[in-house]
Amino acid sequence: MVSRLPGPRLPRANRPRRRCFRFRLVSIPYIAFALILFVWMVMPHDSIVRLLLRFHLKNIQSSMKGRPSEDWVFAPPAFLPVNLAEDTLVIVKTGYGTRERVPAFFDALPSASEFRDFLVIADYSSLPGKNPVYRGEELPIHDMVNRTLSHADLFTDLTTDPRAIKYRALTDAIADSDWNLALQLSESSGWELDAMKFISGLQLAYEKFPLKKWYIMADDDTYFVQPSLKPLLAHLDPKLPYYLGNAVGDFKGRFAHGGSAIILSQAAMRALLFKDPKVVSAAHMNALTETWGDRLLAKALIKVGVYLEETYSHLFNGESPEDTKIRPDRFCSPIITFHTLNTPEKMASAGKHFAEVSKAVLWNDLLELYDAHSPWRHDTKGLEAANKNWDHIGTPDDTVTTIDNVVIVEDCINRCENYQLCMAWTWESQTLKCRISPYVTVGKEAKGKLSGMHTGRMRHLDYKCPHGILV
Repeated sequence: MVSRLPGPRLPRANRPRRRCFRFRLVSIPYIAFALILFVWMVMPHDSIVRLLLRFHLKNIQSSMKGRPSEDWVFAPPAFLPVNLAEDTLVIVKTGYGTRERVPAFFDALPSASEFRDFLVIADYSSLPGKNPVYRGEELPIHDMVNRTLSHADLFTDLTTDPRAIKYRALTDAIADSDWNLALQLSESSGWELDAMKFISGLQLAYEKFPLKKWYIMADDDTYFVQPSLKPLLAHLDPKLPYYLGNAVGDFKGRFAHGGSAIILSQAAMRALLFKDPKVVSAAHMNALTETWGDRLLAKALIKVGVYLEETYSHLFNGESPEDTKIRPDRFCSPIITFHTLNTPEKMASAGKHFAEVSKAVLWNDLLELYDAHSPWRHDTKGLEAANKNWDHIGTPDDTVTTIDNVVIVEDCINRCENYQLCMAWTWESQTLKCRISPYVTVGKEAKGKLSGMHTGRMRHLDYKCPHGILV
């Protein structure tokens, strides 16, 4: 048997290129990642592609995290403890048509309120002696619409601009002491003029208080739970560009709902006002046509690379305490704000219920604060007995299920028991409608209705909450 001798070695150029091919395969993901990173870096901050990718990435992160952990509420501050008097400025946004809310806003602040510095902005200027008073000091009302028009007038003729015309009509009515006409004009064009207060208001805030660490903008019908606000700010660095609030809007422009309060760190304010002067100039021009001022602000911030930080959006609330929807995903979270307290009586009621609070308030603590008690802490049954002439659901949203022709209340209760997400139920004796809801509210009196909570599910949620919140 003749053995084969090894053949001659192939020249290097003719050898198989398997290793080179493998290298290319392995390199493709890295090259693709580098390409995506490069495109990401060169794209404008407000690019649709960039905003879409960011939106979906945030959704993925949120779904992976699940229900938020609020251990930071009781953890030692990550930075220096927050002094609300020294570190914050509260910008109260009002208008001629809602000016009666401003005194109620300040009257509702607790006696132990740590807020010290305020800036009141509006679509008119108040006269001395007619200003709101806080702790014996008059707070002048600054006309920000006039300031915005002054900026816009540098770039366009405002003679025929619709909003400029409406503003001049309001100003003339006030100057002529035609209060009824001024009120009518304010009610008909208030939203349009409101959009013109945001950017100018923040400019004035920085001019007057340039060293504040946090700038907080709120409506005149917003109420703050200060003990819930402090631990949040204590765990954030104001030297980083934070833009905080209740997230609304689609991916093209996520923005913080103004009524739920907007918070900007010192770094975010500086980026907005000084990073690119063209952005502020454009915002003044856009204020002549933008529907919502809070969205206008977000667009300006995005252009300078400051995006809404949605990690803490669930802490901000756009409803009154009685209508606040307490959901499982925020059951154990602090609640910082309430909104739509649009009468002096509503604002005074909120001030009364939160007057003695000295520690962070959780969403589920609202029931205790509003004398509805927390039945899941006392009732051993799965479902609480019905509350007569009451409604724990309120105006239903698209998450509420309505069942017709439910003849007896027990059937409605069973529907709630058999629906895994049910937190509350309401049965109407006149219409025989049964509503089951994935949230619960403090509720209001409602003649002819019976309502209750699923205490078993709420007890399960409460077990995971940090306790000892209220004093």
